[in-house]
Amino acid sequence: MSDSEGQETAKNSQKPAQTGTDTKHVKPGTMSGLTQTPGWKFIVTGVITLLLTIPALLVWGLVEERADRANQVANSISQGWGQAQRINGPYLVVPYLVTEKHKDKYIEVRRHAIYSPDLLENTSDLVVEERKKAIYSTPLYHMKSTLSGKFAPIDTSVIISRNGRPRLNEAFLAVEVSDPTGFRSEVMASINNDDAGIFKPGLKGVNPTNRSAVDYDMYNPQAINAKSSGIHLPVAKEALQDEMQFEIKLAINGSRGLQIVPSGKTTKLAVQSNWPHPGFDGQFLPETRNITEDGFDANWTIPNLARGMSAVSLSDTLSSTKSVIKIGFVKPLKFYQLVSRTLKYAIAFFSLVFLSIFILEIAGKQSVHWIQYILTGLAMVVFYILLLALAEHIGFEFAYLIAATATTALVSWYVGTTLKSKNAMWLLTAIIGMTYAIMYLILKEDKYALLIGSIIAFAAIAVTMYATRNIDWSNGRSKEARTN
Repeated sequence: MSDSEGQETAKNSQKPAQTGTDTKHVKPGTMSGLTQTPGWKFIVTGVITLLLTIPALLVWGLVEERADRANQVANSISQGWGQAQRINGPYLVVPYLVTEKHKDKYIEVRRHAIYSPDLLENTSDLVVEERKKAIYSTPLYHMKSTLSGKFAPIDTSVIISRNGRPRLNEAFLAVEVSDPTGFRSEVMASINNDDAGIFKPGLKGVNPTNRSAVDYDMYNPQAINAKSSGIHLPVAKEALQDEMQFEIKLAINGSRGLQIVPSGKTTKLAVQSNWPHPGFDGQFLPETRNITEDGFDANWTIPNLARGMSAVSLSDTLSSTKSVIKIGFVKPLKFYQLVSRTLKYAIAFFSLVFLSIFILEIAGKQSVHWIQYILTGLAMVVFYILLLALAEHIGFEFAYLIAATATTALVSWYVGTTLKSKNAMWLLTAIIGMTYAIMYLILKEDKYALLIGSIIAFAAIAVTMYATRNIDWSNGRSKEARTN
């Protein structure tokens, strides 16, 4: 060996051996160093996923704000038409006087005995239409109702048992109406097939069920608030001695929903409307119902046993509205609710997409920087804003299609370009597109949401475990490559 060859060999022996952490000789974009190992990258993507909940929550707040704005606009539309109505009655009210102690004195106080009808039949026809203001709309209705039935002869024994003195000549019929501004015509009534006249505003000192304070000073019977939520009609004393039949014609405007209190010992209710999406709620659901694209009709029969209330009440407040029939005129799954439900799956969606990118990164030769993960996550957050903005103008279905397509194309193109792989781009397109499609099915079939979500979560973790089974998490090489 020559002297020059010996010197070259000595120099080579003094050079440190190249390792996987020597970044000087690593191809740019490939995994190297502690911060680029699969284990570290997995932790970083998990932290980024959690941090993305912050902008997702801000979007959630935006959805709630827009929903509140829609409700405010709906209320402004309703103010010129009529709010959601509650009809409670009719009741036969008999005032009576009783002596009570007040401030160390005994004074005469005016009280009320409230009688429920033996039978109440309510037949209502509602014509519903949507009114728009800017981009918002709300359902308005015009209701025509016939309230008919009968009262039993007045039994004043319950009043006398309280040392009360009935004022039969001051008896009247009372009907609670939550928003009397909805009336557009007089309310006519007949008693025992004779014309009884026109109802007058107010409840003559009887409190509607939606008020906790009395409408008048019980110690000053003349101070009656006629603006209480209801109407009344004086009844002749002679009509109280025998069975009293009545019929009331009522026409009123309202919006969004209707509540009817079954005030009779036996209440029969029949409602028909042209609205194809009714929502039935309250303590009593319809016995029979028929819903078509042209509208619906529904029927209720409610006996006094189900109502659970006394036929005679010595009270200054009408019957409680806990026993109530509710009919809502709403669109199925309003898009604000759908967008909110979509946000509930945001973390799962971010995790699934990031797992897919992570696996593609491990399988390829290029590395995705953590900043690029953040940009990808922000693009997925913008999806929800785009969905909300479009849904207010073109409806949820088309908005979801456009927002999902745009986000899928953007994220797939960006990640595919970063990884320099068309195969990765098309594979990620398929994964994200399928995820959006499954999310849409979950939104439409809420009863299967947990089942579908759990299956997707299990499949995602199974695929990840299989794809990374041979990865050395400390340096990014497979176990086979390391042993070789």
